[in-house]
Amino acid sequence: MRAVVVKAPGPVEALEFAEVPEPSPGAGELTIDVAYAGVGFVDTLFRSGAFDVPTPFTPGIEVTGHVREVGPGVAGFVPGQPVAALLNDFGWGMRAGGYAEVAVAHSAMAVGLPDDTDLARVAAALVNGVTAWMALHDLARIGVHDNVLVLGASGGLGSVAGRIAAVHPARTVTGVFGRTPDGPSATDPWTRTIGTDGLDGIAPGEVDVVVDPVGGELSRRAYQLLAPFGRLVVLGNASGQEHPVTTDSAWLGTRQLLGLSLGGVAHLVPDRVTAALSAVVALVRRDVLREPAPAVLPLDRVADVHRALEQREAPAKTVLAVR
Repeated sequence: MRAVVVKAPGPVEALEFAEVPEPSPGAGELTIDVAYAGVGFVDTLFRSGAFDVPTPFTPGIEVTGHVREVGPGVAGFVPGQPVAALLNDFGWGMRAGGYAEVAVAHSAMAVGLPDDTDLARVAAALVNGVTAWMALHDLARIGVHDNVLVLGASGGLGSVAGRIAAVHPARTVTGVFGRTPDGPSATDPWTRTIGTDGLDGIAPGEVDVVVDPVGGELSRRAYQLLAPFGRLVVLGNASGQEHPVTTDSAWLGTRQLLGLSLGGVAHLVPDRVTAALSAVVALVRRDVLREPAPAVLPLDRVADVHRALEQREAPAKTVLAVR
């Protein structure tokens, strides 16, 4: 089969096309004829060597397509069935593999789809949607009286987190942007938007939940705004800086510091992942979670997509058409 392979970490030129053996599913697994593979900034980190992964490997941690074959012990899936799957269950071993004609998924990380599903649209929402859902529902336990502050609101994860918070619903959802947004759109979830300097206009105690994929000094400032029993949920570290939050600040302020690394914990809580995956897919299909339509490019353009992501010039989400 045809696949994108990284033989050694490096720049976008490290993405090579190759003919590789078609995989077979092991116990608890299924193979998928990939229709669409989502692309996120995290894929560029895997490619560039930010994470220690064995090489050669094929990037891609979210796919939609059709079941090709099911392995021993798998129930609820049949060949030909439309399916969505996450491929970031790294606690079970190196997975990924979405940039290929056939991918392998653990059955606990996959859900079946109705025949009329828009596979490109669902593929665009999987990793960010599940991460945001689990952060808000399983960790922050969002409620109707909560004021939510989303850092990195222009990014894929931040924007999805804002939309999920808005529909489930928070009292207010404030998006923090590194630059002023171009203008509101029909899919914007924000009660208000601010720049990073706008944090100075929020009084301590006004925020109940902070969604933080950014880290660094911005994280510290947002944490100081939390009300008693407020929750800071760390989902990443785009700043590359440590989150400067102390245990004393949690104790004396009666605040909570929470973290979620979906790829590291998925194998330990598969039921939670399956529930979140099912919820996100249902919200997208019902157009309750109004995600912008993704850009769709052929697999041959994968290097262009990675380059645009690294230069912060990519659209909200891009998916690769594999077949």
